[in-house]
Amino acid sequence: MTWLAPGFLAAAGLIAGAVVAIHLIVTREPRVVRLPTARFVPARPVRAQTRRLRLQDLLLLLLRVLVILAVGAGLARPVLDPPRRAVARIILADHSRAVADPAEVADSVRNIFAAGDVVVLFDTATAVVRAAPWDTLAVRGASGAPGRLSAALVTALQTASAERARADSFELAIISPLAAEEFDQATDSIRALWPGAIRLVPVALRQTEPAAPQGVAFAGDPADPLRFAFDRLRPATDTAVGVRIVRGGLTANDSAWVAARSRVLVHWPETHGEGGSAPPVPPAWRPRARPDTIGGVGAGGEVVVAPFVRWAEHDVAYATSPGGPYRVVARWADGAPAAVEIEHGEGCIRSVTVPVPAVGDLVLQPRFRRLAARLAGPCDGDGAVATVDSARLASFMGESAERYVAAGELPAPALVRSTLAPWLFAAALVFACAALLLQGWGARRGGMAAGGDA
Repeated sequence: MTWLAPGFLAAAGLIAGAVVAIHLIVTREPRVVRLPTARFVPARPVRAQTRRLRLQDLLLLLLRVLVILAVGAGLARPVLDPPRRAVARIILADHSRAVADPAEVADSVRNIFAAGDVVVLFDTATAVVRAAPWDTLAVRGASGAPGRLSAALVTALQTASAERARADSFELAIISPLAAEEFDQATDSIRALWPGAIRLVPVALRQTEPAAPQGVAFAGDPADPLRFAFDRLRPATDTAVGVRIVRGGLTANDSAWVAARSRVLVHWPETHGEGGSAPPVPPAWRPRARPDTIGGVGAGGEVVVAPFVRWAEHDVAYATSPGGPYRVVARWADGAPAAVEIEHGEGCIRSVTVPVPAVGDLVLQPRFRRLAARLAGPCDGDGAVATVDSARLASFMGESAERYVAAGELPAPALVRSTLAPWLFAAALVFACAALLLQGWGARRGGMAAGGDA
């Protein structure tokens, strides 16, 4: 047992000792002294009332001492020490829209879960489960919400802090496909608060077969090869158009069109730098001092490997804006952004810097058509998920080979509740009531005895 405030217990012991001492002093019989005038007293027996230590007094003393000790023990906030284990696990189980099969997550939890472990289910929100978490996963299944690792890590840190008295070491495990959309700007900072490596149990990423988007309008040269990547293009004036692809510069009409309804404006400028007819570099981008060749690009799980010329790079100064942060929707093979989007009114504006080759049949190949469909998909990547790049994944999991974190390295909980304190205060109240009843009974009995003597 641990006492959170042992000073109150020591003070209660001193007060109880003082009460016992005072009680004994008061009940001691007075010293007999012979008075000089005693010779004038008649020679007959003299009776005098004196106090003596009775059983009633001992019970009253005991109850008073118990009241003091119970209150002191309650203020000292005793906490029962739970049985400790060598290793306890905090398991983050992903059930967001990025998961292909919730049953695979449930099986992975079942394989590594042990009695006393804690499972944190997460998508946008989190839920802590301590018993049979696979049953909870089976009932919930995969949600349609995106995953948020930041929220899951915060819950894991709070849970580990609260459980630090139950184990010598802790292990943090994540069962997830770790989609790129699950990371945000706070994830790395929160991850740094966990003082060890993280164990990853990968599961399959949800894959969907993207169809060519319906209601797509194309604003550009009629001979533009990008047209061949989309089927059933509609006129820009068609009311059913939900996606507009603009190859030139954006106009005020384009901005008004996307802001009016939940639409997608895809700004996919032609290859930059060829003469004065090419559009300027779009916002959130800046021209590369020396364009390089990158081997591939991916968006929403679709990857196209080809010698793309990378002519622009994402400008970190535009990481945030008054309209909200830019979201990365496509990345180059080295993890750098290739396409970003930002909310605009009820819709979004997506900026793509993937060059479209003017020669060859790449735009006719199914892999490029699927990539184009992803880049012309709904805002916020709805239905399109992709794994995080390898560099960020390695940084997130940690470089240390030691997965276990000593309990002493975790922060102490801000508040520790004593489950015994309310019971001790209740016991003190019972003892106090019993003492009052006993004292009242003794007074009535003494009054009755005095009346009989009279």
